[in-house]
Amino acid sequence: MPGSNVVGVVLSGATSSEARAQLTELGERVLREGMLVVVEARRGEESLLARVDELRPVHEFYSEGDVWTEARRRGLRPEVLDSLARRYTVASLTILGKASGRGLEEPSRPPVPGDFVRLLGPRELGSMLGLSPGEPGIVYFGELVGYSGVGVPLDVENITMHVGVFGETGSGKSYGVGYLLELLSRIPVGDGYAALPALVVDANGDYLDYYRAYAAGERVGGYGFVKRLVFPRSSARYSPYTVPVSIALDVFSAREIAEFIIAYKSGGVELNELQVAGLERVLKEFEGVYGFTELLVSHLDEVVEELGELSRGREAFIHAQTARAIRSALEKFRQDLVERYAIVSEKPVLGPGFVEELVNAPGLAILDFSAEGAPGVPLPVKQLVVAYLLRLLYKVFTEYKVSGKERYMLLVLEEAQNYAPNPRTYPVSWSLARDYLALIATQGRKFGISLLLVSQRPVFVDPVVVSMLNTWIIYRLPVDDVSVVSRAAGGLPRSIEKRLPRLPRGVALVHGQMNVLGFPVLVRTGRRRVGHVMGRTRVVETLRRLYHGRGEQQ
Repeated sequence: MPGSNVVGVVLSGATSSEARAQLTELGERVLREGMLVVVEARRGEESLLARVDELRPVHEFYSEGDVWTEARRRGLRPEVLDSLARRYTVASLTILGKASGRGLEEPSRPPVPGDFVRLLGPRELGSMLGLSPGEPGIVYFGELVGYSGVGVPLDVENITMHVGVFGETGSGKSYGVGYLLELLSRIPVGDGYAALPALVVDANGDYLDYYRAYAAGERVGGYGFVKRLVFPRSSARYSPYTVPVSIALDVFSAREIAEFIIAYKSGGVELNELQVAGLERVLKEFEGVYGFTELLVSHLDEVVEELGELSRGREAFIHAQTARAIRSALEKFRQDLVERYAIVSEKPVLGPGFVEELVNAPGLAILDFSAEGAPGVPLPVKQLVVAYLLRLLYKVFTEYKVSGKERYMLLVLEEAQNYAPNPRTYPVSWSLARDYLALIATQGRKFGISLLLVSQRPVFVDPVVVSMLNTWIIYRLPVDDVSVVSRAAGGLPRSIEKRLPRLPRGVALVHGQMNVLGFPVLVRTGRRRVGHVMGRTRVVETLRRLYHGRGEQQ
């Protein structure tokens, strides 16, 4: 007798890679496309894991061109015969593997007609994959769509291959990243739990809930501390566990600094090569005398004077008109970055010591680029901070590797298209951070830096960076982005790909190296321990409180 969780019976014509099954009444109620099921192959000799790719209801009185065609045309429905008709649903299944003590293996034989198809048991997925409870390095993300309590196992060891989280506004991606951070703060390590240090570049304050929870005395996972980093002019700079951000320029070359200063003045619309070359020449005149930070903060007048020397006379290295433009760019740099935003300092807060503290604690740091954390700060300045951060991390972690230390951390970059834009589709025009991000994407994993890029539109992100992502968590996407994700992820099943533009909020496709299953699945994001206030709306409640009764009075 079939069990209470049988959802179908295998029909003739199955192979070792695919099968068709007629659903039971239970199956017709509970199965959805994209769900996983178990095929009890060869009358229970083997358990095969399969994915439901298509559901096709059949009714013998509703076939194209049958004898009831004219009746349907007139809007009639044969009620009596309708109740007597043969009605059933056929599911198309893709067989994903055969369960063994070592995980899933390639099936060598197909199921036979009459084999049962059933739902997964509560703890069955882990055992089919050869995972024991509390397996070191395995965290379980959310729940498989259609199941309660069946999470998708993610292998933390593969997070160094980088992760991309994409989805439209309101699809649940920031909530999902926060949930993943909570999982990564309590990773099973065999004799307890450990946290992966994390630094989040927070574009809109989506992760400040973790800071506020920590500031209120709550423990946030396994993190030793949670710090909020804000710009020096932010009103939040005096809050507990909050650090005003400042950076040094000495990690950059003279060419890179020249490019930034000129591009910052022009807004990045067009980079004037004569101006860049002229300023680079001036900066190099002071190499070995001052560091670049000291030079541009405390000795900018000497830079301007040297600029004047190089632009005088018939054999001047820099044309007088070019020199005037460079001088204007230097003045804007001083007014904004040194005086107005106070972001460049000879004693930077963001330095090797900060990274060391973050890694050793381990801690969670949130670089707050929201309107409160970075009031009035334009995108080029944020790009400079992110570029500095990327260079700093690469330098520190390279030194760790060379000295024999092994350290790891996660860098979460919200609104990734602002720092690694695709010039063909996202006209930011200029980004100092893009080349450094591509460097970490291609080389950083060798030194322990894991990237997690978050964006609404993957098509807007630099294709070189996107090509380096090897784990994908994809929420609802615009139709135009589906093909981009499918190609970058190495192809997706048609049954899942066509659902990406209409996924419900909080449901995501999980695919790639971290996914222990080895094939894409649909997952409902789990519940966070720390609430997500930023993503919550109270439209009706607010309207009722502010305006209730006014309409009737008018």
